[in-house]
Amino acid sequence: MWDLREAAEVLGAKILRPRAPYEASGACADSRQIKPGQLFVALRGQKHDGHDFLAEAFAKGAVGALVSRDPGVGHNLLLVPDVPEALWNLARWRRQGLGFIAVGITGSVGKTTAKELLAAALSTTYRTYRAPESYNTNIGVPLSLLSVPSDAEVGVFELAESDPQELRRLCELLQPWAGMITAVGPAHLALLGSVEQAADAVWTLAETLPEEGVLALAWDFPELRVRVEHCDGFALRFGQTAEADFFPRDITDDDPQGLRFVAETPAGAIPMKLRLLGAHRAVLACGALALAWGLGVPEKLAAQAMAEVPPLPHRLELRPAPFGWILDDCFNANPVSVHAALRTLRGLRLPVQVRAALLGDMLELGPEEELFHRAVAEAARRLGVDFLFAYGPRMSAAFSAFDGPGLAEPAQLLQLISEIRRALGSGPAVLLVKGSRGLFLERAVEELAHGEEQSRGQESR
Repeated sequence: MWDLREAAEVLGAKILRPRAPYEASGACADSRQIKPGQLFVALRGQKHDGHDFLAEAFAKGAVGALVSRDPGVGHNLLLVPDVPEALWNLARWRRQGLGFIAVGITGSVGKTTAKELLAAALSTTYRTYRAPESYNTNIGVPLSLLSVPSDAEVGVFELAESDPQELRRLCELLQPWAGMITAVGPAHLALLGSVEQAADAVWTLAETLPEEGVLALAWDFPELRVRVEHCDGFALRFGQTAEADFFPRDITDDDPQGLRFVAETPAGAIPMKLRLLGAHRAVLACGALALAWGLGVPEKLAAQAMAEVPPLPHRLELRPAPFGWILDDCFNANPVSVHAALRTLRGLRLPVQVRAALLGDMLELGPEEELFHRAVAEAARRLGVDFLFAYGPRMSAAFSAFDGPGLAEPAQLLQLISEIRRALGSGPAVLLVKGSRGLFLERAVEELAHGEEQSRGQESR
């Protein structure tokens, strides 16, 4: 808990319509998700202005709001010239008052999964806070810091890697003592330029750790291996092979209930189960196991806790559908994660006759985006995908490389959904849905998870 009156002094802000209580338990920028006792942060976006939603925020229990103008609604309004800057300054002040161990996780893929697994493992030994959802930007991380309980011993945070300067600022704000780099690959290349530059970006986290700190490092990437000598902290290597300190073997990844594998560690072999799908998650689990071990959590205790982590929304989440199943992996996409999702689609032991994929554009890939999209279409053909449905101009342009049945639709998602329904019929089939965040393919997931008649009925209400 922290006091809004102290926060106002830090910001040099005036409190409009002051009213007890003044203690805030956290901060939130979405009026739909605010919880009682939180400070509502009124941000201006491209489509909406948070100041227009103060009434909703206070109706749901907000204790105050951070604003740049007075909409005439609510109480304990901290009036500042610039809300994002004030949010950052408030988070910096709050961080200085917290004595917890901060853990940062960054990488081209797998940040949220790693965060959830690691937080579960650390919770067995420490009072652990984990940042919500994918709060990993210059807005999300400050919001998360303002929500850390005063008695937390460890906090686990995601850190966005698409902008090296932003990541450095986030590290300076968070002051991590430990960290994890999950992977480096062709993601955000339009911003970063190359995989080598992506490695430079994620390595920022390693550079900010103190000498006594701990880093879990993905050892499968030569761009990261060559940098390990420049890490001031203690590096624990995880990966696919025995060259790493922590690695999985005997992976069983065809069970729709989740993964089974053996984690090899410096202390011996640990049998593990996860409720998550995708063989690549076994490697991430070994990374979480490594960092938890580096923070003093016994391996078996960590493994037991990770076994209880539920499937994550829109991240290889298997959902029922009228034609069988949807493998919902629509949260985001880059070449590494799409190939992993296609392998998972191919290998799942399900009573189906058809395995199909709805693949959307992979954004921010830079000048080689055409090659990356064609490689994905070719991989779908090579892995035996029966139908490919391409959405977006980039994936549609690459559709010919699939050389099989399906449809390419650059812009009309509803038309593509109708064609998917027609092609899959009543099944039995499983459909992978994956694309970059900007395509909002969760719309397709929700439409296809319901029968056509039910979707029409919902539209009419």
